[in-house]
Amino acid sequence: MPLSFDQAVWAELASTIENAFCLDAAASSRLEGNNTARLVAALPYLADCEEPRRTALAHLGIFVLANTKAARGDFDHKPADDANPLHRLAPIADFQGGDSRVIERGMKLLALVMLNGYERDISKDAAAGEYNPVGAKTWDASALRTRFTAELRAAACPQMDAVMTLESALRVFWDE
Repeated sequence: MPLSFDQAVWAELASTIENAFCLDAAASSRLEGNNTARLVAALPYLADCEEPRRTALAHLGIFVLANTKAARGDFDHKPADDANPLHRLAPIADFQGGDSRVIERGMKLLALVMLNGYERDISKDAAAGEYNPVGAKTWDASALRTRFTAELRAAACPQMDAVMTLESALRVFWDE
């Protein structure tokens, strides 16, 4: 049976990351309210992985680092990531043990959230000269959304739905 992931666990993990990264009050508030970060932290617990706290903190650390101005470019989508919509998520996809079906479902929810951002940012990325696989028409966002939605509907996980539902993943962004 998976370990419990509840608001108290999330608050403790977020606090540890906030202290480790010396986040100011505004950044701490954004992290605590970020549904995507919460799912990143929840996955090792929901999948009943070995050392879920260690994995959650490692993945949250990468999540925070990847969203900093200093490191964002290192984590941005590159043409080499085009072949597999989950490739860019590899830094937060290392799990020790655990239920692979739960992990796969969570990673697909995260991919949907990422896809939302690519669609939202087409114009902004083009103006900034940043690569965007949807804007470059390398990815068909509608086809990917349809595929992931069907796969996610076929793999129900009520515990994950308590953190992020398919319906919310279809409308939330990485930074929310």
